Amino acid sequence: MKIKKRLLIISIMIFMVFSAGSLMHSTFAFWSNVNLNDQVSDQVPIGEWNQIFQWDPDATYLEGDLVTNNGITYEAKRDNPTREPGVDSGWNRDWTQID
Repeated sequence: MKIKKRLLIISIMIFMVFSAGSLMHSTFAFWSNVNLNDQVSDQVPIGEWNQIFQWDPDATYLEGDLVTNNGITYEAKRDNPTREPGVDSGWNRDWTQID
């Protein structure tokens, strides 16, 4: 009889926990630059990400791609630049130094 009573109590407690969870409103946390005077928005801009990899002579680059070479960051001025940024003569026709 004690086992049945304990199982009943445990079952009721589990039921109460799950019932309480369904009564709470779903909330989501996010970063936002909102002043208290502004209207609250449920949209958050995520911005833009740029990955910068080490320059690779075998890689294909598109205009606007960023690379690093010898600790300096460069941006491709055109698609498929052939010169090593900062090293080969005429590199500045293919690349713009960012740093």
